Amino acid sequence: MELFPGQLSAQAFGKDIFSTLKDNDSRVYELITKEYERLQSSLQLIAAENQCSRAVLAALGSVIQNKTTEGFPGARYHGGCEIVDEVERLAAARAREAFGAKYANVQPHSGTGANQIILTAILGRGDKVLSLGLDQGGHLSHGAKVSFSGKFFDIENYYVDKETFLLDYDAIGRQAREVKPKLIICGASAYSRTIDFKKFREIADSVGAYLLADISHIAGLMMAGAHPSCVDYAHFTTTSTYKPGGPRGGLIVMGKDYESKIKVGGRDIALWEHIEKTTFPGMQGTPYLNNVAAKAVFFKETLSDEYRARQFKIIDNAKALAGGLAGLGYDVVTGGTDNHMVLVNVGNLREGLTGLAGQKCLEECGIIVNMNRLPYDKKSAAITSGVRLGTPIVTKNGMGPVEMGSISALIDVVLKEVKVKSDSEYEIDKSLRDEVRVKVKQLCGRFPMRY
Repeated sequence: MELFPGQLSAQAFGKDIFSTLKDNDSRVYELITKEYERLQSSLQLIAAENQCSRAVLAALGSVIQNKTTEGFPGARYHGGCEIVDEVERLAAARAREAFGAKYANVQPHSGTGANQIILTAILGRGDKVLSLGLDQGGHLSHGAKVSFSGKFFDIENYYVDKETFLLDYDAIGRQAREVKPKLIICGASAYSRTIDFKKFREIADSVGAYLLADISHIAGLMMAGAHPSCVDYAHFTTTSTYKPGGPRGGLIVMGKDYESKIKVGGRDIALWEHIEKTTFPGMQGTPYLNNVAAKAVFFKETLSDEYRARQFKIIDNAKALAGGLAGLGYDVVTGGTDNHMVLVNVGNLREGLTGLAGQKCLEECGIIVNMNRLPYDKKSAAITSGVRLGTPIVTKNGMGPVEMGSISALIDVVLKEVKVKSDSEYEIDKSLRDEVRVKVKQLCGRFPMRY
């Protein structure tokens, strides 16, 4: 391409972006730098977080963010879309390949947005939904009262078993036959065991319900074959794209049911077509095309041998972390894990210890986790008895089962030595805190962030 005076090549433009930020807004540049340093020097163990590649970050910061359009490729409401149409088609094709799906919609702004699209496409105000309760390990968008889903639809919750904390599919089936929901939602934000999607589809079919699988937490595992796939069991599969290691955003994929008919406005149309019309103009306007480009980059990465092998290592590390903590006397919920997540009832470790206090004192020592309410928890959602840990980031940075043993020991020394004063207040010895922080930084220094 011929350049005129004052024009930059695409390569020069991209190279200068971060230095331009430093020159034009030193405060934001400084904060971004501080966040980078925080990530480098602390253990990131939040199960809902991951770490995207430099290539994904580059796509997010690209000029594609400037393009405004509405609709889907080939049927946009604005001109100048020939290139972004190609980008979106590429992202959707790679998503289909990654999940073994027949249809993919890469436009949702988030996993919650993807759920909102499905619910409003399939349900009318007041229709019945059967989903795992938020306090049982479900997600806000699955019907919590404070969410849109709980305000506009009639939500019934199913529960995990009170003794094992496992899903009881026979009990869920009986409840479905009593409730007769129009939609069943499976998938969780705090459930550490394998989900049997085949059984969920059998339950849905037995009552004539649609099945939505929200796999945001296990999407990466599923793409790699480390968790059984739901794509041909669920009518709709939704996920966020950042939890498996991509950019912020959401995704809807469909398997064998994608061309099944649904009656809308007196005529029968394919499910995939109805989902697209509910996406735009129903729920969203302009898609975030820079995120769509970044999704394309990410889905290519998920097809690599490195990505797929890493998903199995994530599970191995989670099992090692769960085993290490259990061996130190911790109450690991369900006795272990089948995925990337470890749930621990810290309230059973020491009198007065809560999830909130545990999260805060560990963070002071450079160990980042999140408090999490557990099934049948006697503590409120603002306090909790549990913490949730995840292994995607430490695994990407190269840590293995040996390091999970070291992390278990660091967590143990903090939680057993901290002085508990109330549900939210504690006191930690400064020398202990400093000692643990040094060990955390040394461990992180041996395994720097991999982008």
